[in-house]
Amino acid sequence: MVNKIRVAVVGAGISGLTFSRELSDGFSVTIFEKANRPGGRVTSKVINGADLDYGAQFFTAKTPEFQAMVSEMESKSVIESWQGHFIEFDHKAICSERDWDETHPHYVGTPNMSALSEWMADSLDIDYQTTVTHMERKANIWHLYEGDSELGQFDSVVLTMPPKQACDLLPTEHVFHSVLSKIKMRACFALRVVLNEDIDLGFNAALVRNHDISWISKNSSKPKRTGAPSIVVHATNAWADAHLNDDLEQVEKHMLGCLYDITGLPVTAIASSDVKKWEFANAPKRPGSGFLLDHAGGIAVCGDSLVHGRIESAFTSGKQLAKTITHEFETT
Repeated sequence: MVNKIRVAVVGAGISGLTFSRELSDGFSVTIFEKANRPGGRVTSKVINGADLDYGAQFFTAKTPEFQAMVSEMESKSVIESWQGHFIEFDHKAICSERDWDETHPHYVGTPNMSALSEWMADSLDIDYQTTVTHMERKANIWHLYEGDSELGQFDSVVLTMPPKQACDLLPTEHVFHSVLSKIKMRACFALRVVLNEDIDLGFNAALVRNHDISWISKNSSKPKRTGAPSIVVHATNAWADAHLNDDLEQVEKHMLGCLYDITGLPVTAIASSDVKKWEFANAPKRPGSGFLLDHAGGIAVCGDSLVHGRIESAFTSGKQLAKTITHEFETT
């Protein structure tokens, strides 16, 4: 019996899940995830009776490979097209509006965005609530640790977290360290609002320009949503970067003011609100293969930060890395 190549994947976001699903049977993959569930920024949470998507709001599918997986998920009711009324604001003025339809589908997970990552994680070997704090390479074998406890020994390690966090695990002398340290991800704040009653905002989703917030969605208008009516608001990356270390109550107050300013939503309509900070929320578009691979050193990096800040980019990065590693394995 041939021993399988042992691979540790750090992070159960979309790129890590895709990589692990796509790797050939010649590998034994273990995923380490610090949270208690998969998905990374593709996530949802029930707050005061409302099921809120507070990370990625929707996704599109442009490449044939991603479209194939999207078709499978759609056939299994994991996702559905969100046919909402979409508005673009220039500050407070409406500059365009249209209905989303099947000509250019905007997909969401059902009954929430977490359904996407949970479906992808099914049958994978994932150690949740496990934080890889450091790793060492000894005699061509990677030893991973959480504090003083060794998590396992592996032939290869794939890092899928944001660049800054990957740098914290990489040896400072490794060539990837200098590459990743130059990638600056942008921050974001997500304002999560639960309403006392269902209120018509005049739109289901809105892109906002020339304001401190960039996105407003009637989250409860998405397909298969149940529970209390809700709204999700995202700050612009520029405003979030400038106010990253502000008190969250002040951030919440400012974002609520922006929401009132644009929509005219009455204060009395809000049952509860809070803010989630995403320090590593978005990445600029980058050229290249979409992953980093040091075959001799047994280390690789993938993720949307190496392509563009999109769900499809994370999928593409993980899939291309898996295809490359599988090809090298099958031809040696």
